[in-house]
Amino acid sequence: MSAPETGIVGRWTSSPGATDIVTGRARYCPDIQLPGMLTGKLLYSPHPRARIRDINVSEAQQMPGVHAVITHADIPGENSYLYASPDQPILAIDEVRFQGDAVAAVAAVDEDTALAALRAIKVDYEVLEGIFDPLEAMQADADQVVTGEENVMLGMTFRSGDVASAMASADVIIENTYRTQWAEHAFLETEGSVARMEEGGGITVWSSCQAPHRDRMQVARALGLPESSVRVITPYIGGAFGGKDEAHVQMHAALLAFTAQRPVKLIRGRRESMLTHVKRHPIMVECTTAADSSGLILAVKARAIGDAGPYTNASHEVMNKFGEFIGGPYKVQNLEVEKIAVRTNNPICGAFRGFGAPQAAFVYECQMDEIARKLGLDPLEIRLRNGVDTGTQLCTGVVVRDGDAMKASLRKAAQVTNWKNRDQMNKRPAPHLRRGWGMATILKGAGMGRGLADHAGVLLEMHRDGSVLLNSAAADMGQGITTVLVQLAAERLGVKVSDVRINRADTDRAPDAGASCASRQAMVSGNAVLLAADDIRKTLLTLAAMKTKVESDRLGLRDGRLLIDGEPTDLTVQLLAERASNWGYPLQAQGRAHLEYPSDAPRVPYRYSSEIFQFCTQVAQVLVDIETGQVSVERLVAVHDAGKMINPGGVYGQIEGGVAQGIGYALSEELVVEKGHTMNPSLENYVIPMALDLPEIEMHVLEFPQDGAGPMGAKGVAEAPIIPTAPAIRNAILDATGKTLHQLPMNAERVLKALQD
Repeated sequence: MSAPETGIVGRWTSSPGATDIVTGRARYCPDIQLPGMLTGKLLYSPHPRARIRDINVSEAQQMPGVHAVITHADIPGENSYLYASPDQPILAIDEVRFQGDAVAAVAAVDEDTALAALRAIKVDYEVLEGIFDPLEAMQADADQVVTGEENVMLGMTFRSGDVASAMASADVIIENTYRTQWAEHAFLETEGSVARMEEGGGITVWSSCQAPHRDRMQVARALGLPESSVRVITPYIGGAFGGKDEAHVQMHAALLAFTAQRPVKLIRGRRESMLTHVKRHPIMVECTTAADSSGLILAVKARAIGDAGPYTNASHEVMNKFGEFIGGPYKVQNLEVEKIAVRTNNPICGAFRGFGAPQAAFVYECQMDEIARKLGLDPLEIRLRNGVDTGTQLCTGVVVRDGDAMKASLRKAAQVTNWKNRDQMNKRPAPHLRRGWGMATILKGAGMGRGLADHAGVLLEMHRDGSVLLNSAAADMGQGITTVLVQLAAERLGVKVSDVRINRADTDRAPDAGASCASRQAMVSGNAVLLAADDIRKTLLTLAAMKTKVESDRLGLRDGRLLIDGEPTDLTVQLLAERASNWGYPLQAQGRAHLEYPSDAPRVPYRYSSEIFQFCTQVAQVLVDIETGQVSVERLVAVHDAGKMINPGGVYGQIEGGVAQGIGYALSEELVVEKGHTMNPSLENYVIPMALDLPEIEMHVLEFPQDGAGPMGAKGVAEAPIIPTAPAIRNAILDATGKTLHQLPMNAERVLKALQD
């Protein structure tokens, strides 16, 4: 007989759906088959900007096998997306404003017929001059990208302290201009949706998405239906990284199914996906950092201009988060940051893993190394001198509640890389090769932020046999939230992980859990699970106390058995559940949790500031070929604070994946956009790192449980790993060559140019 489990939280646990995924039984949107299902397709504009004079769909409507052809005139409800602002149409009305604007949609018996119908649609365009330079778009006399809307959709300046006086007293000032690129999420599964009308006029939508309840709201708006008539089911998701946070083709599939009165599947092809969905914002940043002779940062002044594309989407939020984190994990009391988001006719931008923090970290961590170099300081030492501690008040007004992990991550990274002795290593292994080491340390908020609704609900039910059913609408796109929730329920109820079954996110089965974004679900939905499980646990222990005549506070549950004073008894959880069922005691519970902020916290002037932080440090070892500019990452050490690890396997998986994505962002990934057209919409020429491109990745996790965060002090960890990678690599290139780089990606051409300059 195997030894009883001593605890589930903190143990490596495989996903409840792991077997289905590796055997191919897991169903993603493309795998869904329904009787009579049609194929949906979208017709996009060939122009980044043009006026629509006329759309003629008559030929397409008459084609055999075509069951629906719709334009904006056929939408019964609201013709708009609604992430933050309803300025993006589902189907263009009188003008197209970027290459991803859809003008019509069709549903046909097969893909070939649907594509033929698209070709049969005649659109008369008047091509207009586009605006592709954010600086041009900001001019007072610039044409409006969206009629009636200012091109500068966000223009705010935040000030803290006295920047001018601090600059005047500085011993060293570093001033640079940085540029980051458009980046593609490159998820394995492209965007897709399946829709089916139901009896009574309702509709069911299968959606590869991060926010099923928000999708339900948007589908209902588009169809003019009450939300109670719309059901959204999220099947397995093949990656998202923020790119499926906003709606994509869900409303189009629903509108086609509504029109055709037949099920419709609409899946984007890879090229189509890369041309149309949101990208990471390219941001130009002018940054000045001032320090005294000891390396203490006196002031930071930054002006950041983000190219949003034509529509709002998440641009306000991304640029605000950029501004929140531009001071880094440092005691910066004098800060001025101007945040500008500009409409252009370039690709639309929105949420992407890190949400503005990767661009900010590239700036502030490059600045830190240049200050250290100017003053002759060790890059580690300047970070330790300036790093936050528990109780540090950031320039945003937030007081860091648990900041010990910041310097702990720095020290751990330095220890495992033998940082102090790096100059004794072989820095010139060949005449044309230079080796260098660079570090970067960051903080990233977890949760939506102060002042925003950040809540989640779950439903939990224990059956008379002791098995448990968990319903949560938290979308699992590979980050492992379903595993975490199952572990928490099993831990609290004293059953095995295998005794807990969790349904995929379904708006008809589970209350709203909010979006799977902002590294929040483990905290908010995790707390909700514990609240629901505590209600059921209380019922079980009440019955056990009645049975054993032992006070409840001496009782516990573990490994399917009742514990008295920590020792297992013969009374099983199954028997207690059976007794509860027989006697009518409730074994169903709803848990609802909110992220809470201290009521005694000082006034926080920065809107929507984070108060729960992820801290991490990465050290990169690179080899630079000075003849070609080619950079190879030989080793990368990542030290991350996770609060309390619920599932260590999931935490390490997130770190490894984030580092891989960060290496691509640093060295090779760039969408090349010319006058609104993406020139490399293919994974053949948008270069993401492959398995053989990755270096040795050494991962270390620090556990600093944080009060007021997630279950047992857990914090989100999904976004932080991508953030320090690019600046760590850049600083390693600086160490190897003495050359500064201020633009991403740092491909061979840019490195070689820096070497030649």
